[in-house]
Amino acid sequence: MRRQSGAGALAALMLTCVFGATLLLSLAAGAGVYRRVADRTAQNAQDRVSLSYVTAKLRASDAAGRIETGSYGDGGAVFLYEDIDGVTYETILYVYDGNLMEIFFEKGHEQGPEFGEAVCPALRLETAEMENGLLRLALTGPDGGVQTAGVYIRSDG
Repeated sequence: MRRQSGAGALAALMLTCVFGATLLLSLAAGAGVYRRVADRTAQNAQDRVSLSYVTAKLRASDAAGRIETGSYGDGGAVFLYEDIDGVTYETILYVYDGNLMEIFFEKGHEQGPEFGEAVCPALRLETAEMENGLLRLALTGPDGGVQTAGVYIRSDG
């Protein structure tokens, strides 16, 4: 029998180490790519959810004459009015201090924008009333991306 030298075993060991290092580097690169894709997906979902929240509140409102646009907090705002047990309440959706905010109180009682409840991060809300009851919304997210929506305001009668 012929004895093998240590060079062959050393070469096999080196090849296994190179394979292992390559595998670890590939896993690390894949994890980095996955993290970036997951972060981007989460940010896009956050932007869509924030605008969807505003449009859902508008669609849930009961009548066209009960929705107004104006300014409140750091810019544009949407004012929703509803009657509960003969008392008129207003809900205001607005941006303040880097967040989309919602505040609910009895109409006629003034509240400062800092008392609202933060819904999600946002930089700006712009509202515009177009023809035939169309309300145009533009919400700027924390990354500077702008999401827009148009909502037709109609009465339920």
